[in-house]
Amino acid sequence: MEYEFLYDRDNRRYRLALASEQAALQHFLMDEFEHNKASYQPLIAKLSAMTPFEDWQYLGREYSLLVQQQEVRICHNTLLSTEHFELPEQLADADLQLDEHLLESECGLADLLLLVQAWQDFLAT
Repeated sequence: MEYEFLYDRDNRRYRLALASEQAALQHFLMDEFEHNKASYQPLIAKLSAMTPFEDWQYLGREYSLLVQQQEVRICHNTLLSTEHFELPEQLADADLQLDEHLLESECGLADLLLLVQAWQDFLAT
């Protein structure tokens, strides 16, 4: 997984940049946690302690993280409530599509841990 960490000195803000297909993960990390090192420690501790067949979920304010057998899915909470929802016929005919990469991302648990630990280290500097 490719990522870039940035610090805007003018605004004194940290920014995480991920590939577009990982936009939901980027929003999850930036929106669900404060921009300080300590806020990520409980997440890192839980993910590090997981066994290979353990399932777990973190329900955030806007995005949630779901772990199933070492695979991670980050999705906007609206997807959790509408996964089995079908568009009304008139909307389906209009050929409307959700920009799903903004709402959902997937990655491996090991990749996520490396990213979050690196991000946490960057925030500490």
